[in-house]
Amino acid sequence: MCEGRRPVDASRAGWAAAAELRRREAAARARLAEALAELERARARAAELQRRIEQTYGKRRRLLEETRGRIHEIHARLHQDQDRDQEQEQEPSASGTSSPSSSS
Repeated sequence: MCEGRRPVDASRAGWAAAAELRRREAAARARLAEALAELERARARAAELQRRIEQTYGKRRRLLEETRGRIHEIHARLHQDQDRDQEQEQEPSASGTSSPSSSS
């Protein structure tokens, strides 16, 4: 009779091993699903950070371009003012030299 129970015990052990294997596989699939979800959240976060960086540096680039444009405008105005001042200084000296020449 003992011999009759051995195949049943072996069968139970096989079923128990199979059940344990299925349980482990299910746990591994759950861990994998969680890891994939975490990866997707990390990707979304990285995309958001990239968008913010581009927005921030885009604003900085626009401000820098505007500032450079203003600097060039101011520089051009200064040169125009300097040129005008030099012309005004030259006009009196030119008219001053022509006065003594015309009186001679």
